[in-house]
Formats: sequence, C-alpha cells, structure tokens
Amino acid sequence: MILDKRRRRGAALGLAAVLAATASPLVACTAARDAGASQDSTGKLVVACTFSTLCSLVAAVGGDDVEVVGIVPVGASPETYEPTPSDVVALNHAAVLFENGLGLEAWLEKLLASANSGRVAPVVLSDAVPAREKATGNPHLWMDPQYAALYVHAIAAALARSDPAHAQDYAANERAERSRLAALDRWIKAQVARIPADHRTMITFHDAWFYFDRRYGIDDVGAIEPSPGKDPSPAYFAQLIALARKHHVRAVFGEPQYSPKLAAALQSGAGIKTFADLYDDTIGIGKGLSTYEDIMRYDTRIIVGALQS
Repeated sequence: MILDKRRRRGAALGLAAVLAATASPLVACTAARDAGASQDSTGKLVVACTFSTLCSLVAAVGGDDVEVVGIVPVGASPETYEPTPSDVVALNHAAVLFENGLGLEAWLEKLLASANSGRVAPVVLSDAVPAREKATGNPHLWMDPQYAALYVHAIAAALARSDPAHAQDYAANERAERSRLAALDRWIKAQVARIPADHRTMITFHDAWFYFDRRYGIDDVGAIEPSPGKDPSPAYFAQLIALARKHHVRAVFGEPQYSPKLAAALQSGAGIKTFADLYDDTIGIGKGLSTYEDIMRYDTRIIVGALQS
C-alpha cells in the first residue's frame, strides 16, 4: 500500500530539510524498508517509480526480486504532485527510477536535484513508443495496452542491466505480463464492440484517454480540465457543454483524485445522464483496483455500461 504522504506533511517542511533527514521512511508499493546500497534488508533490488500505475507494471516485471518504491501516492495526480522530503530519501536508496516522461512529472527535475544522487539510473518509459505515434502534448501512452507492453519491455531491460543475476527472471516475468496485456487488449476490443457506433463519444475530466480512445475507436470530444491543475474558464466550459450536446455524449467521466464538482456541473449543464469515475494516473485502493490490468478492466466496464444506454 502507498501512503498518502501529502496528508501528513508539515506545511513548513521543504525539500531542503531532507539534508538532515537521514532516517526518513520509504513509501513503497510493498512494505517499506530502510534500504541501503540500492538493496533492501533481504537483498532485493530497490527501484523507484513516479506513480502507482507505472509501479504496477514495474512490480509485475520485477516480481520477487525487486522492492518497488512509489513516489506519488495512490489516489494523487502525478501532474500536480508536490514532492516531499521522504521522496528524496527514497531516490537516494534506489538503483533505478522509472518515469513516464513527456512532461507528465514536471516536478521530477527539482526532486532529482534535491536528491543529489548520481547513482539512480533514470528510465523514461515513454521513449519506448515510436515518436511518430505520440500525440503532441499528451503523455498518457500507457492507457493503450499495446504501448503498456512496450513499457514492460523497457522495464525488463532496465532491471536486467541493474541486476544481471536475475535477468532470466525479469525476461520470464516480461513474457507473462505481455501475454496478459495482449489478452487485455483483445478483451477491451470485444467489450467496446458492444457499444453502438453512434454512441462512441466521451468526455473525461482531463485528457488522459486519447490513446485509449484512438486504439478502440471512441471519439474523444474533450476534457473538463484544459491543463493540469487549472479550472476551465466559463467560456471553455460553455463550449464543452455545446460539444457534449452536439455529439450526443451520454456520459461524463470524472476521476477519484479530482473534485467531482466540475464533472457534475457538466453533467447537469449538458443534460448527461451518466457520471462515473475512471482510473488512469493512479490505481485504486481495495480489491479489484490494485493493478494496471485491474483498473483497465474496471474502466472499460464503466465506459461500456455508460455508453451502451
């Protein structure tokens, strides 16, 4: 479980304070340990990842040989996150740092500078996707399971470089995870096929669904939040309501890490009947939402159910 560190930060505690915090706890996807020399007390390789959706993929490939340390807590947004001193300590214990890149983690450069650790090897997972397939300004590539499979390949290669003794384990885990992702891709296609063609339009809270919609033939009409952390202007919101009505959008989808007020206002203003939360930048808490595959299946069921009506 990843703790919500933002709820227990002192308001006056800055990143510079970590220089004296040599014994701060790690915040990890598994039980936190005070690790040294990039290994935990059982000899596992310690790796960091920027947010929980990526952590799920890293954990699937790393298996029993890796201790995964998440930076952004479950339920928080990696686009608006503010690093804490314990994040600096976590990076100083990690051998590898997995990030998405493409501007998603705008805070990461500052965090790395505060950590002042030349030992951690950064891996930008979005680099695994061909440049011609990336949409300008949209970093959410993992929402397409075929791109998630490319992330998994890059994760396995990076772990093998840092821990060659377990390279065969990482390769086997990669094959198993890519097989699961291929099955997931086929399942999503079959589910979306149940939606009438003229119902395949959606509006989401922020623009995380472009690659999912492109892969499965859904029309991405727009997003409530025009840019991370910024509320829409009245003019933008009015335009979004007009688009929702024009395209007969049947559902507006919020996200658990954001306030539901704006999504509810769009639902009311556009006369949309269905309003539901989706997961993308974070996994969920509880059974059935704790892995990448879990949230993708959950999201697909919500989307299909909302757009079928």
